[in-house]
Amino acid sequence: MQISLERYKRQLLLENIGKCGQQKLFNAKVLVCGAGGLGGPALTYLAAAGIGNIGLCDFDVVEPSNLNRQILYNHVDIEKQKAYIAKERLENFNPDVKVKVYPEKLTEKNISDIFKNYDVVIDAVDNFQSRYLINAAAYKSFVPLVCGAVCEFEGILTVIVPKENTSCFQCIYPLKPSSELTSKTFGILGATAGIIGSMQALESIKFILGLHCLKNKLLVFNGIENTYRIKDVLKRKDCPICRQG
Repeated sequence: MQISLERYKRQLLLENIGKCGQQKLFNAKVLVCGAGGLGGPALTYLAAAGIGNIGLCDFDVVEPSNLNRQILYNHVDIEKQKAYIAKERLENFNPDVKVKVYPEKLTEKNISDIFKNYDVVIDAVDNFQSRYLINAAAYKSFVPLVCGAVCEFEGILTVIVPKENTSCFQCIYPLKPSSELTSKTFGILGATAGIIGSMQALESIKFILGLHCLKNKLLVFNGIENTYRIKDVLKRKDCPICRQG
């Protein structure tokens, strides 16, 4: 990809990036599942960093209640499909970036075909059913996965690398909650989603560059106390997903 490097001048100064690292970012393919409160900042900072090929999977439309946290949209976008709006905004923001959209719901039938085209997948969805599906497909496809989630003022973040046989999302949450938790059933402060979504972009960029990331670790953010804790995540011997790795 032949691109003027002036846009990336400040990150080219970073010892861990430089021209070689920037070329890695240009060549990388990152898929973001969900273009909402987490996906919006993740997509924006991936595009800002010069990730050359971004995939965006979201089948939903913009609703008024999205606008406190979903920064890619505004009031004139209500009832329009998120995937196409996000693609236009990102490509206008950085013309160096190519965005491929998948305006469809991820299912067991289509997820493997979508995942196989990417170097990293970001889980930015809002429900456990989709998270379990994404986690299983990532392990099956040997695609690194950056998981983030938020609820109220709190957020979590972890990185899963199937080729290194790391622990997976289902090691952290082996059982689905008794009541379905989605962004429609609990409160979310937009800034909390912005923090975790931005960190998902950061972890993806670090992984592409071969830097330290949150493998076998769980970062827990508390927005009220403004604290971060990092816990070790052990592989569960009875995990139905990663025990086979």
